[in-house]
Amino acid sequence: MPITTDDAYLTRAASSNTLISEEVTASPGGDIAGISLKPGHSSFSLGAQVQKAVSGVGANLSTRLTEIRDTASNRAAQLANFMAVTDDTEGMNGHQAQEFLANAPAWNTSPTPAR
Repeated sequence: MPITTDDAYLTRAASSNTLISEEVTASPGGDIAGISLKPGHSSFSLGAQVQKAVSGVGANLSTRLTEIRDTASNRAAQLANFMAVTDDTEGMNGHQAQEFLANAPAWNTSPTPAR
């Protein structure tokens, strides 16, 4: 039974992951980790608490978005490698046993001596 893969599907999946990795941390307003809230006045204690909370959420969100970016980038690379491997495998679909053995390493073609 020949081995076949859906290259169009894998290419779309790799492209989608690449797009995610490029855009997930991109922000027209700047890095979310540097988000700040101006409470209006340093004596406004409630505003200072909110400012600290917003800053913490921004830092946590930035960390998570970076993880998503890295995961998507890794998946895109893995899919590209998988397609290369399956292309090689598909190229062997028409090989006969003798052709395969002729290209196999020497250790795979010698019988083990009987004891």
